[in-house]
Amino acid sequence: MKGNRRRATNAIEVDFVARMLVLGFLVGMAALFFVYLKNQQHAVGNKSRLVEQELHEYEARNMALEARITSMTSRGYLQRKLDEGYIQLEAVRDTAVARITPPVSAEPDGVLRTASREPGSGVIAGAPQRILRR
Repeated sequence: MKGNRRRATNAIEVDFVARMLVLGFLVGMAALFFVYLKNQQHAVGNKSRLVEQELHEYEARNMALEARITSMTSRGYLQRKLDEGYIQLEAVRDTAVARITPPVSAEPDGVLRTASREPGSGVIAGAPQRILRR
């Protein structure tokens, strides 16, 4: 009866292998995505470093220009340019002056009045300025 016995077979479990293949594929894709993100991070870091260097260069250039402007507007520099005849000074004409309010004329006694003498102002007409109605 040796021939009737069933032989032990090593069956391959297809569902287990399929699960492992899918899991391996997902882990591999996650690893590739992680590497891609790290490469992008380094690329963006390099770009930002270049932009920061350019910004520092512009700031240094701006500071140099500000120092040059300050030196060119100093009194000594302008006096030297005036002495050399490079610049000339002209007197300001009265027609070039802009007045915001018309000039105020004085009262007949020659004193400018700035206080209000209206009835509701709290100042008694004809009384010295130190006495106020309470």
